[in-house]
Amino acid sequence: MRISEVKAEILRHDLDVTIRDAQISIPSRIILLVRVRTDDGMEGYGEAGTFGGAEHTIKTIIDTQLAPMLIGEDPTLIERHWARMYQGTIQLGRRGAMIAAISGIDIALWDILGKIAGLPVYKLLGGRTSVVPAYASAGFYSDGKGLEGLNDEFAIISSKGYRAAKMKVAGEDFDADVERVRIAREALGSGSGLMVDSNNQHSPREAIEFARQIEDLHIAWFEEPTRTDDIDGMAMVRNSISIPVAGYETETTRHGFRLLIEAGCVDVLQPDTVWAGGITECHRISALASAHHLPVAPHNYAGAISGFSNLHVLAAAPTGHSFEMDQNPNPLRTDLTDSWPEIDAESQVHISDRPGLGFSLNEEVVERYRVDG
Repeated sequence: MRISEVKAEILRHDLDVTIRDAQISIPSRIILLVRVRTDDGMEGYGEAGTFGGAEHTIKTIIDTQLAPMLIGEDPTLIERHWARMYQGTIQLGRRGAMIAAISGIDIALWDILGKIAGLPVYKLLGGRTSVVPAYASAGFYSDGKGLEGLNDEFAIISSKGYRAAKMKVAGEDFDADVERVRIAREALGSGSGLMVDSNNQHSPREAIEFARQIEDLHIAWFEEPTRTDDIDGMAMVRNSISIPVAGYETETTRHGFRLLIEAGCVDVLQPDTVWAGGITECHRISALASAHHLPVAPHNYAGAISGFSNLHVLAAAPTGHSFEMDQNPNPLRTDLTDSWPEIDAESQVHISDRPGLGFSLNEEVVERYRVDG
């Protein structure tokens, strides 16, 4: 069996209502679907991170830089391929678009390996559990939403059975955001976990002050409170507040996460398979987390394949914590496959024992949302 084709396809769904976090406006949901095919007809599916609007750049990297390295190779030699892609492009980029491109191919190779073995990916990784706690990811900004809309949103999340939820902050002034957090806390109820996410937008001192204003609301974690590149600032925030710090989804590879751990920047690690280096690298990051007694809660805000790959890494992680489930409308998450999971009565997700990543692709949805070029 040899790799015969590596192909990347851009899919886009335009939202009816633009949503915002503290950093960017989001008028559409975009994913980069990666297919790896073998000469005997097997196909694996991956997804490359496109956050930041670089989908055409990442597609070009896959088509022109990475695919030629893999054609004719044995698809099961995943460690070899990861090292070759990383070392072969190290002067072009050790994070960002290059690592996102590598991630998409790596995920597809794991899907193939699982299908060959007849096992789900989480079991190939060692397998810790087939059931993981899930939390709702919501609370974005949008025009006209207001406090009443935020209250309704989190009341609906609670009614669905979620026992924890996350919201965006740092998109308004302190007082307005503190009030938003109080509204979300009241809507969820005192028995549910509430997390806040500032998407790198606070300065260290702002993050510390904001944390102190909301610490009485029993916040489960403060996500990405300040810039990922500011190691000293991240450590200062973590050492100055009582709320645990989670992050940093915008960091990549085991090398980046090792620095976060060693500098004492985080209490909860949040690598993302489509950004941080694929399943291979996120499994390595999970091992680092375990060695330092840190929980792993993968970031997950993209399409279905991103979700499945992060779910399998979480289920194999020795210190796996919880699974992020985006609540914003996105057919590239809910309709792209035949088996997007729902939570059970205990706010948990059950992982299928189907081979590979555990789904069939809906080609009609792919065709509907494919972008030419």
